[in-house]
Amino acid sequence: MAASLAAVAALALIFQDGTVRLPSLTVASGTVVLALFIPIPLVAGLMTSLESRLPGPEATGTRHVQAMDAALVIAAVALTTLLCIGLGAALGSSSSYTVGRNSMFLTGLMLCARPLMGRPAVMMPVAWLITTVLCGFRPGNDPRPWTIVPEPPLAPHAAVGALLTFLIGIAVQLHTSSRTLK
Repeated sequence: MAASLAAVAALALIFQDGTVRLPSLTVASGTVVLALFIPIPLVAGLMTSLESRLPGPEATGTRHVQAMDAALVIAAVALTTLLCIGLGAALGSSSSYTVGRNSMFLTGLMLCARPLMGRPAVMMPVAWLITTVLCGFRPGNDPRPWTIVPEPPLAPHAAVGALLTFLIGIAVQLHTSSRTLK
């Protein structure tokens, strides 16, 4: 997890408010903020941690492993949020403020897909980002409300959507038996 947090910090320092042109199906020139992709190392690190289990000891142990996994996820997302807010304030980068919200949303998405897909659920956030880049913008590079991740830092619907997705993902994590995961 430390490597994932270090990768997030490094990407936040490198990308800052940088943009890149990516192909889009809905607008002529799709300019996307690079900070959208910063949460991917965090999500990958969380999936690696969650999937590195020992089924025998976990099944017979007295500790509630799902609760400890949920605590790990909450702590990692909270640390990422605080880290990126601090970096954004220090560097004057406005896009760093959205990394915490996007981390919550993409992590929640992965956790919701995990009982159905197992390890491949790590690709769910990547698929969401690709879908957002390809068809999530209106003319004028205005993000559609359902996309969540490219919305401005103070967009209330994006904050509510990210928080709900994260809370549902945590609930799924807490109520899904590790024996039923693929």
